[in-house]
Amino acid sequence: MEDPLLISLPADIQDVIMAAQKPSTRRAYSYKWDKFLAFLNEKDIVPSQVSISTILGFLMSLANAGLSLNSIKCYLSAISSHYTFGDKPSLFRNSLVKRFLRGFNNLHPPCSSPSPAWSLELVLSKLTSKPFEPMATTDLRLLTWKTAFLVAITSARRAGELCALRADQPYIRFHRDKVVLRADITFLPKVVSAFHLNQDIILPILAPNPSTDEERRMHSLDVRRALAFYLDRTLGSRLSNRLFVCYSEAKKGLPVSSQRFSKWVSNTIYLCYELAGVPAPVRVRAHATRAEAASSAFLMGIPLEDVCRAATWSQPLTFIRHYRLDSRDRQRAAFGRAVLLSGLH
Repeated sequence: MEDPLLISLPADIQDVIMAAQKPSTRRAYSYKWDKFLAFLNEKDIVPSQVSISTILGFLMSLANAGLSLNSIKCYLSAISSHYTFGDKPSLFRNSLVKRFLRGFNNLHPPCSSPSPAWSLELVLSKLTSKPFEPMATTDLRLLTWKTAFLVAITSARRAGELCALRADQPYIRFHRDKVVLRADITFLPKVVSAFHLNQDIILPILAPNPSTDEERRMHSLDVRRALAFYLDRTLGSRLSNRLFVCYSEAKKGLPVSSQRFSKWVSNTIYLCYELAGVPAPVRVRAHATRAEAASSAFLMGIPLEDVCRAATWSQPLTFIRHYRLDSRDRQRAAFGRAVLLSGLH
């Protein structure tokens, strides 16, 4: 059911208003709205006669189906974009809906799994040797995985932004001491603001002139080196100016999706564990590279402001609440350590 006021507006104005939501959001809302319409059809309720009781019944059906609170809120957002009840501009402000969500949260409190789920040290150690090296002759699949992982871990950016990186000038620039990347100007980040838009991604070099075995091992993790090999190996098959392209024969040279890019990163981690003969973590998410990268840099003494700028968090609270690993655990362990040491004096 479209907003009557929106339909009455000229088409060009409608287009601008519709652009307030990203295409991915509109697709997600459309799917969820269709699910809600199917629910109404089963209950013989026409959309124009929907009440708060009906919406709560739909939310309850989602809860009974095992959906999480965040998923239920997404459905509610989709419905809220079609309905306004009374003077409340959003269903989230309805008193009964708010109490339902609060009650669901009390009955099914969110839980987080222990982290980090995988060892960055183990993965990096395996990326320095076969089958990932030498880069000039390794399989294109492994070269792609390694390059994708190194860019992800050294940039701490989301997969969507990394997939929007371009391989042509001036979007990629190789310097003596760094490589600078930038996403296509049409790319819209998760948060559209002056802070988040059109930011350079500056990646480091590592042991550029290796003379010892240890320096050569470090140089094998040089992101600039990996990108140079990757661009050279994919030059003849490219069908897109995007930096990361598919390597499978069916889609070779076409831009990779964020889902497939994330799979490359998680596959890299799984393979490194297999090579090390260590049981792989139960569940590895590529998005965890943001937390792992930011936390590792923070523990190495990088200022919090610089960590947040690199990962495009405008507020440090985002990192502290949702992404910081290890440092909190060490601080908490300090309490117990102090108790034990007090008994020794």
